[in-house]
Amino acid sequence: MTDQILNNYLSTSVLDESTNRADNDNEVLVSGKSYTNMEHKWDEAFGYLYGAEPDATMPILDQDSFLSEYIDRVEGDADFAGIATTIYDAFKLGRAAIVEKNYSVRDEQAAIIRENVSLIPAVRAVFYLQNGKDNLTADPARAFHGLSEAYGFIYSLQFTRNPDTDAPYFSKTEVDTYLSQLMTGNGFWDVTPTTLDQISDDIAARFNFTTAQASN
Repeated sequence: MTDQILNNYLSTSVLDESTNRADNDNEVLVSGKSYTNMEHKWDEAFGYLYGAEPDATMPILDQDSFLSEYIDRVEGDADFAGIATTIYDAFKLGRAAIVEKNYSVRDEQAAIIRENVSLIPAVRAVFYLQNGKDNLTADPARAFHGLSEAYGFIYSLQFTRNPDTDAPYFSKTEVDTYLSQLMTGNGFWDVTPTTLDQISDDIAARFNFTTAQASN
């Protein structure tokens, strides 16, 4: 979902593909539909996040077990409160900008979405790394569950998109290095608190938050 939203449908290569911009300027609709192709591409991105909502005009989040759920979790952390509104408002304003043929505003809103949606797997990766660390000795089963969640979120960091560089916040090589560190030796049985803190701090620093902020 994150990859499709950030790197596919909200990319200028998709939004402005072929004659999309000229068609949008001239209000040329998709055959048999009430929207232009550019509007449709933006709506596809919107649907990946809000498609399960009972009323997409008033999203309540946590309506699936994917991105909606985890935006809700991050929103519930006081250190990141407001992120859900920031993302939703950017989707709304960007869509309105397409209707008004204001592509600079459209691209500004796409950048806001990219930055804030990218933050979600980063925060949850650190949350679960710390959850795993805190339970390594007392409750290994719970620790391994947390570390398994962290593994998935770390893997997804290669699909984030930094609007300032138009590249992922973490490269595949960096992600593979972290995953290898988690699985060295007997994997979660051998991983140390020092390693979990180091990976947590690296991720947090890249996104300008602290490990403590994501650990709530």
